[in-house]
Amino acid sequence: MERPQIFEDAPAVTAPSPRRRRRSTLLVGVVAVVSGLVMSGCTTAPAAEPIAFEPVSMDVSVVANIDAPVGPVSGGGEIAITGLGLSEVTQVLVGGVPVTSLTVVDDTRVTAAVPRTADYQPTTAEITVLAGETKIPEIGTSTYTYEALTPVDKQLGYALTHWESYNADFGDYNPSGGDCANFVSQTLLARGWEMTPAWSSANAQGTRAWVYAPSLEDWLASDEGPGLTRLDDSQRDQLKVGDIAFFDWNFNDNPDHVMVVSDIVEGPEGLEIKVAGHNENRDFRDVDDAITIDHPDSTVWYYAVP
Repeated sequence: MERPQIFEDAPAVTAPSPRRRRRSTLLVGVVAVVSGLVMSGCTTAPAAEPIAFEPVSMDVSVVANIDAPVGPVSGGGEIAITGLGLSEVTQVLVGGVPVTSLTVVDDTRVTAAVPRTADYQPTTAEITVLAGETKIPEIGTSTYTYEALTPVDKQLGYALTHWESYNADFGDYNPSGGDCANFVSQTLLARGWEMTPAWSSANAQGTRAWVYAPSLEDWLASDEGPGLTRLDDSQRDQLKVGDIAFFDWNFNDNPDHVMVVSDIVEGPEGLEIKVAGHNENRDFRDVDDAITIDHPDSTVWYYAVP
C-alpha cells in the first residue's frame, strides 16, 4: 500500500501595516495518521508513523464583501463590511468622504453610515477601508451606488441642479423683486408636492404664494396649506436637509428672503446650516455668515418639512 501524500496549501499574505494588524493563525499542517493494519496474507504490518506540520502564522486584513451597497444620494444609508482583520479599521471613505459614523463590531464585521454625495446626484463611489493610513485590500470591487430614492433626494437633486442654472419653465422673477420663493417652490414640487389653487405656477406665471416670500411663509404655515411647524434658530438640532429657511434683513419680522437647507454639518461651535437658493445663486451658503457678515444682526427661522 502506498504511503499517503500530505499537501500544504498556504499562500502567504502580507498585512498592510505590521503595527496595525490582528494575528490570525491558519493551520496549514495536517496530522496524517494511517491507522489499522495492512494485511498481507496472514501477516500484519504496523501503520506508517504520523506526519505532522507546525502551524503557520499569517497576518491578514482583507475586505471580503460589502452588504447593502445601494442607498440615497442624501446619505444615511448603512453598509456592512465583512472580511478578516477588521478590528484594526479606523476609517471608511465613500467617494473619498469619511462615513458619518463607524462601528467596529468585531474582527470580521464593520458597519458604517454613508455620507451624502457632493451634489445630490446619482453616482457610483469607491469604498476605501483604512487601518490608520493604510488601505485594507479587498476581494473584488468595493463600490457604493447612490440613487435618488427619497423625496428629499429629488428635492435636493433639483436644488443642486438649478441653483445657478435657472429652469426656464418657471421663469425668472429677479427683475421684479427676486426669484428666491420661486426657486424654493420648485424644489418642493420636485420633492413631490402637488400644486394647489393658492400655490402654483403655470406657463411661468406663479401665484403670490409661489413667488413672494411673505406669502409663501403664510401659506406654508396655514391650515389651507401644509401647516408646517416653525422652528427658531435655537432649534437647529431639529432641522433636516430639505427644510425651509426664511431671513429678515430689515428687522421688521417680515421675511425678505427664503432658501432651502442643503446641508447640516457639525462645526467647532455647533451645528452649521448651509442653504441653497436664487438671487445670489448659492448652493451651500452659510446661515451664520448670512445673518452676521452679509446682513449684520438679521434673523433667520425655519419650517420643518415632513
